[in-house]
Amino acid sequence: MHNGNIYMYYGEGKGKTTLAIGQGVRAIGEGLSVVMVQFLDYNHNKEYIPLKKLEPDFRAFRFEKNRESLDHADGNELKNEVKLALNFSRKIIETGESDMLILDGVTDAVKSGLIDEDELVEMLKSNAYMQIIITGNAGSQKLADCCDYVYSINIDKKPEE
Repeated sequence: MHNGNIYMYYGEGKGKTTLAIGQGVRAIGEGLSVVMVQFLDYNHNKEYIPLKKLEPDFRAFRFEKNRESLDHADGNELKNEVKLALNFSRKIIETGESDMLILDGVTDAVKSGLIDEDELVEMLKSNAYMQIIITGNAGSQKLADCCDYVYSINIDKKPEE
């Protein structure tokens, strides 16, 4: 599992973050370390809080303030918070501080214009040895092209509302 693969899990269906976390737990079982950085993820403590129990092998970080939604965010403030998260992620890749890096919701930060897609692609391509997982509702051909594995999560059926 130490060959620098990049995975993308995207789509409107649920389960992308859970799938990425599951890969992280599997990595821990193999004696590897995991860092997860969450982008644009609000009020999802059901996933975040249990991860604290896996520290120091699995560390999760959020750089954004607690907000009800993106509608309540100051644009410049949010962009700065996302930039901090991206710079932190870049440092993890540069220093090799972990064996796996999960960038949860990063594709949505690209789609929202908070992260330059070319900058993210360049950062991902600089990786030679680390497992990297990127997730989000949005996908793009440019991101898919720099990934080794691309998984589209779709809703085939859902209950009537």
